[in-house]
Amino acid sequence: MVSRQMPYAVARVGAAEGHFLLDFGTTASTIDPQGFAGGVAPAPVAGSADRFADFDFYGPWGTVRLTVQDHSGVQGTVRQAGIVGTDFLSLNAFTLDYEDGAVYRADAGALCPDAILRAEGMKPLWTAGYYSSDLAAVQPGFPNVPTVPARIGAAQAVAQLDTGYDDAVYRRSVNINRAFFAAIEAAGIDLEPVPEAAMSLSTCVPGQSEQVSAYRVLRGAPFELVSTDGSAAVAAQDVMLFLKDTPPEARQCGGIGTWSIPAAQVAASFYVDARRLVFDPVTSRVWMGAPR
Repeated sequence: MVSRQMPYAVARVGAAEGHFLLDFGTTASTIDPQGFAGGVAPAPVAGSADRFADFDFYGPWGTVRLTVQDHSGVQGTVRQAGIVGTDFLSLNAFTLDYEDGAVYRADAGALCPDAILRAEGMKPLWTAGYYSSDLAAVQPGFPNVPTVPARIGAAQAVAQLDTGYDDAVYRRSVNINRAFFAAIEAAGIDLEPVPEAAMSLSTCVPGQSEQVSAYRVLRGAPFELVSTDGSAAVAAQDVMLFLKDTPPEARQCGGIGTWSIPAAQVAASFYVDARRLVFDPVTSRVWMGAPR
């Protein structure tokens, strides 16, 4: 089901059942033991803080690693019991159907042929070097997260597809790093500051915040996600750009703000508008439906 633009699926830990966010923007799955239905709180196996037995997500996984986190602050129509990240979601092909509220899994290498996906109006985007069922194929120093080519005019970048990034407040939000910001300016694209949208975000370092400034493209080309043939799979004029400038004290937290190459993170409204996404780690591609 879709809650606040984010996709959820039911998973089980022993006898407990809860809604897990399907987050392609994180590499490590989590659990909130207080977030399960019926007041049943799963406990880690004896002698462990993050090992949970009898995990069931499209079938049994046995004992798995799930980092304990408090998700009670996540607002929505369901209580979030955890996150399923790419430590699971990079092992099979998954289709997220935002329009009909469903998720489908294909066995590795058994996704339907390209011709069928194209006939459905979907376009493929390369994630090679960033997202794969083979971790050895992911570039050193980068997370195993679907990351595709992006551009604004002549400014080129790569963009993480973050299904856990809810942008209900400022729809069509795109986080960018300093390198992409510089490329946009060098391309002669006019940006208008939006000071009322600026914010201060917490980081993984206690007491250390990250200042984020906001901009809209005043004149120039749209923000595009680029398909394998060089055409735009997505072209949006009305984007809100959030510049992430990670301070030196928080660079250990990682993220695009620490990358030296131009990079972005794309929020949930883009996927809702695309209606369907197919993540195929076997061929390192993501297929996106035609935006409304």
